[in-house]
Amino acid sequence: MSTELQILYAGERLFAKQGIDATSLRQISTAAGQRNTAAAQYHFGDKRKLIEAVFRHRLGVIDARRHEMLESARKAGRTDDPWELTEILVRPLAEQALRPGSHYVRFLRRVFEYTGLDVAALREIGGVDEAVAVGRLLGDRLPHLAGPLVHRRHRWAGQLIIAGLADLERRSAEPADGDGASDTTDPEADILGLIDAVTGLLTAPVSERSAARRTAPDTPAAEAVR
Repeated sequence: MSTELQILYAGERLFAKQGIDATSLRQISTAAGQRNTAAAQYHFGDKRKLIEAVFRHRLGVIDARRHEMLESARKAGRTDDPWELTEILVRPLAEQALRPGSHYVRFLRRVFEYTGLDVAALREIGGVDEAVAVGRLLGDRLPHLAGPLVHRRHRWAGQLIIAGLADLERRSAEPADGDGASDTTDPEADILGLIDAVTGLLTAPVSERSAARRTAPDTPAAEAVR
């Protein structure tokens, strides 16, 4: 394995476990087995570039899997079903989460918490074309959502997917009750349940109160919470 990959994997792991602020490039160099504690800085420059390198390393594989699933759904005529489209978003990331030693989804959650960004921000890095395509198909199949509400639901869906799969990844990696076994007895049930939950979030009807709020004049935040 190349030095760059060793550093990349060490960075992904430490960022996932400790958080972005709590992890230094020197710690990453040491965790990667490098005698030179400046190795991470030499190869990647700074944390942001290392984070982007992790994304580029992972996203291509995940998006290729989404492409495969989307093409299969199109051939089978299943792209009108929001559940099927949601599965295309969830399952490739779930497969990564269940790989032995994976820290990627927990890394993803840490990065979004640290930066305040959401999944849409990954477009700048690349490797999310299929996710964007699925998102557009989903939007077309949610006619009851309009304007900002579509984007809000998509943002919440992305947050739910990452949180749910980060938890699955953690439980798959950690022993249960110290017996050396995984803390996930049925990961497929977790994945299907998460797809159900995300689909429910996206397809939930807009309540009368919510609809009225969307059409009401702008209200100062202080008044809105009274």
